[in-house]
Amino acid sequence: LMERGLSVAVMEMCTGGALANNITDNPNSISYFKGGNVAYDGAALRSCGVPGEVMEKHGVVSQETANAMAEAVRRQLNADVGIAVTGVPGPGEFEGKPLGLAYICVSNGEKIREMEMRLPPRRVTIKRRVPNQALIELRRLVEETG
Repeated sequence: LMERGLSVAVMEMCTGGALANNITDNPNSISYFKGGNVAYDGAALRSCGVPGEVMEKHGVVSQETANAMAEAVRRQLNADVGIAVTGVPGPGEFEGKPLGLAYICVSNGEKIREMEMRLPPRRVTIKRRVPNQALIELRRLVEETG
């Protein structure tokens, strides 16, 4: 990100800030990390700019909502890239979706990378693996777009 002069912002629904934490573990993150939002329900996501219609049609935990989250935070914080994660960290199902299901979106406004993950039903696993995979998808998007 630094080499290319890109900035990034995040919106997290199932990882409690772990993605932002991973990004800011790098001491140089101040040069590319714009900030992020942690929202744990639809009302909070709406207040962060995620369209209610998307969540009503597809659910809070869906690829479509992850995509809308990434775009909302990218625009809201004026970042080059938005990263979003949504999923079911437990203790049980949510909206009829199983524990361990997660969706990732990385968007630069022109191109997106999407991923569905099905993880073991342990909160600690979800909070570790989803942010790590989101950063892998960020790297792939940056490499693909030159």
